[in-house]
Amino acid sequence: MKRILLLTSTAFFIFSSILFSQPKFQLVGPERFDIGDVPNFIPHNHALTIKNLGNDTLILKDLSASCGCTATLLSVDHIPPGDSGKLSFVFDAKRFDGKVEKKISVNTNDPIKKHVEIFFTANVIRVLDIQPEYFFIRTTNDSTVTQTLKVENLSQVPIEFTSIQPSGKDISITLNPKEIKPGEKGDLTATYIPKTIGSVSGNIEIKTNHPQAPLLTIRYFCWSKDKK
Repeated sequence: MKRILLLTSTAFFIFSSILFSQPKFQLVGPERFDIGDVPNFIPHNHALTIKNLGNDTLILKDLSASCGCTATLLSVDHIPPGDSGKLSFVFDAKRFDGKVEKKISVNTNDPIKKHVEIFFTANVIRVLDIQPEYFFIRTTNDSTVTQTLKVENLSQVPIEFTSIQPSGKDISITLNPKEIKPGEKGDLTATYIPKTIGSVSGNIEIKTNHPQAPLLTIRYFCWSKDKK
């Protein structure tokens, strides 16, 4: 009889442990927040902390955003009890103007919060417009090519471009004029001298004196083939 009672108690203890062993999702901060003013040509980086307040491992999966303008990343997808992880996102505001709202979703194994939706709002300020948005150059290995993008000042003050630096040595960049007045445009010109057959790509870092756009990045993609 005592053995039956002991086995029953042990089984009850194991069952209770399983039943009450649960993860608990907690976002540090509100699930709806404002990130403030965001210049249209500067990607905004933001990080959120997720805690596990339960006594079992918290599993995060199916992380997604409501718009392709928002890229998301989890530092970990399994968070032990009492530990935490980071949910990072980058909001690209190029195509927006004024107040916008975006959503990030994630599924969890928390029985109370199986699906979490996080909302953020931003006020997109139009500072610059660059058309096209990047350089795409195709040529042959014996031909130098130039291509020009139009840079428009959408702000209310003149913008001085203090530095323009491409990441590769096979492309050079100039801007004329170096200071663009409100409502006016300048020419951002790339000169590509192919040194190898195939493709090269990189970034062009541009520094300005505008407080909301001190540094912006433009991509370039170049492809050269053998002349036949």
